[in-house]
Amino acid sequence: MSTTDQPWFAWALVVIIGLPVLVLVLSEVHLRLQRRGSPLAGPLNRLRLWLVPLAALLVLLTQAADLSRDSNSVRLVATLVGILAVGITLGALNAVLFGNATEGTWRDRLPSIFVDLARLVLVASGAAIVASLVWNLDVSGLFAALGVGSIVIGLALQNAVGSVVSGLLLLFEQPFKIGDTLDVDGTSGKVVEMNWRSTHLDTGTGIQVIPNATIADASFANYSRPTPAHDHVVTTSFAPADSPHDVMRTLMEVAEGIPFLRAAGWPSVRMGPGGAYETTLPLVTAGQSAQAQSLFLIWLWYAARRSAISLDGESFVPQPKETVVQALRLVRSTLGLTDDEVDQLADACAVETYGQGETMIRAGVVPDRFAFIVAGHVRLVAQTSDGAQLDVVDLERGDVLGAQALLRQQVPMTGVAATNVEVLQIPLSVIDELVGQKPRVARTLNAIVEARDTQMRHAFKSLNSSEELAGPVQPALASRVGAGA
Repeated sequence: MSTTDQPWFAWALVVIIGLPVLVLVLSEVHLRLQRRGSPLAGPLNRLRLWLVPLAALLVLLTQAADLSRDSNSVRLVATLVGILAVGITLGALNAVLFGNATEGTWRDRLPSIFVDLARLVLVASGAAIVASLVWNLDVSGLFAALGVGSIVIGLALQNAVGSVVSGLLLLFEQPFKIGDTLDVDGTSGKVVEMNWRSTHLDTGTGIQVIPNATIADASFANYSRPTPAHDHVVTTSFAPADSPHDVMRTLMEVAEGIPFLRAAGWPSVRMGPGGAYETTLPLVTAGQSAQAQSLFLIWLWYAARRSAISLDGESFVPQPKETVVQALRLVRSTLGLTDDEVDQLADACAVETYGQGETMIRAGVVPDRFAFIVAGHVRLVAQTSDGAQLDVVDLERGDVLGAQALLRQQVPMTGVAATNVEVLQIPLSVIDELVGQKPRVARTLNAIVEARDTQMRHAFKSLNSSEELAGPVQPALASRVGAGA
């Protein structure tokens, strides 16, 4: 019998010719997939480098060499082929299903634990098939044992497993995400963490841990969907003797300064039941509720004392006269005051406190009094043509805010408390009387206004020339006079 008539010749010819051709074709396809950045390039490369050569070797051993399927060498190669086939198949499935998953689709939302569990099941099934076909092992008993064991474990851990399953379902469905604000059975808070077992809410007073099974079995509200806009209501109470008009004006002034308000919204105040006042804050997102309410209540504490109203029934106690006298002595050189004038003016003036971040005076307002800084720092901010905020100057102890009141002019810049600030408030009528008696005071205040205007022009000039400011411009007259807005 000639060589060509041997039973192994055809198989050997197929391997000798077919293997290089198949590897060449797979290499070309792999190169194109790699250029496209396709996730299938990895599994195809493993198919080209490992599975195809090992499969060719298996063909040669069983067909060309005519070795028995029960020989150890054949079984070893067949086992490697089976393991590689399972691995490459799983890789290809993962690439096809999740390699290019679009954001927001079920493939993108599917928790990785589901993929891992499915991969584990497929690997175990593939290993069982290889063990059964190659090594002739009976795996039916193994599957039966695993089934019974799963039932026993499931019954023992049904509560814990139920919470985990609920968490996995929530992760898959994604009715909320990190950062959303939820209300679950009266508990409201921002979602800061979510795992398989529980969801963590930041309630503003602590972290509330809620089991996922509770959320899955109950109804809950997601304030961050479908629109992030949220109207948050803050309820406060004042003494019955306080004028409602003064209370509502103070509440509105504080609410208008909250930085989280959305552009199209406007705060509102109304009297609620039992003499309470309800302030509505139109926020950009519901997740800002806790922070906005905290800031509102802090600023309201200072504003209530400045307006001489009693927040939560706490009686208003004005600053003692000695404190006002000490503040007047701080600015006596600027206003040219004598000791007798300091004592006389103390009854007409007051020392007030602003909390950090509060707006003390707004651009475009004509001030009706002068505010000399007794303690703390005030930042003067100008608004650019595109609506951005430009820091111009920092005012310190002894500087004046609102010097334009003397000329009945609008202030060009907004004054914001950079720290907690104490100011000496002097009525405009008092300054008018001083100016009539001492013309030097008018010249000093006019110089302050001119200095502020010059600093603002320099700040805008530096901004327009793309020169980055090294820091806030220091008061030009700080060494001898106060500074104004």
